[in-house]
Amino acid sequence: MEEKTDLRIRKTYKALCDAFVTILEKKRFDDLTVNELCDEATIRRATFYKHFADKHDFFSFFIRQKQDQFISQAKEETPPNGIYAYTLYLTQRSILYFKEHESLIQNILKSDMSASPLDIFNEEIHSNILSNLKEHQQRGCTFSVSPELLASFLSGGIFSTIRNSVLQPQLFNTGTIMENMSKVLTCLETLTDQSTENF
Repeated sequence: MEEKTDLRIRKTYKALCDAFVTILEKKRFDDLTVNELCDEATIRRATFYKHFADKHDFFSFFIRQKQDQFISQAKEETPPNGIYAYTLYLTQRSILYFKEHESLIQNILKSDMSASPLDIFNEEIHSNILSNLKEHQQRGCTFSVSPELLASFLSGGIFSTIRNSVLQPQLFNTGTIMENMSKVLTCLETLTDQSTENF
């Protein structure tokens, strides 16, 4: 019975995420209503509010879902000790996703309340990077600066880079971004104790 319940919840989440993308390809985030989201996903409002407080809460969940997908792929594609390779991969996957859904991102950026969803996105990036750094720290890696400060630096840079790649694609193409970010992250290798971890 529990397995059936879990499957039902997963289907609900997927329907909402798919509906969210469909709607935001056409309109701004602040014009989106919970009613509209539920209608597009063919679920009841009561079901939505059973899992989420409002559309901002759902947006946070949506970002975490995407991050989880990228994290799973990153762990398969990057070496286990590759702290900065992992960060680089997440950045690349985020940029490629946003390029594929450019209208969605533009409609978030154009929203009158864009600061709120963008803050959510930035917070999720920071949380994910900090968690990854602390995992490496628990395995014996040491940093010459605190993981919290390093996570703030990395997440801020990644967020700004992703935002610029969407707003000014003519100046920030994906290939150039990844090449330059790789150089920046290589410089950050000096902040990691190489006796316990490899880049």
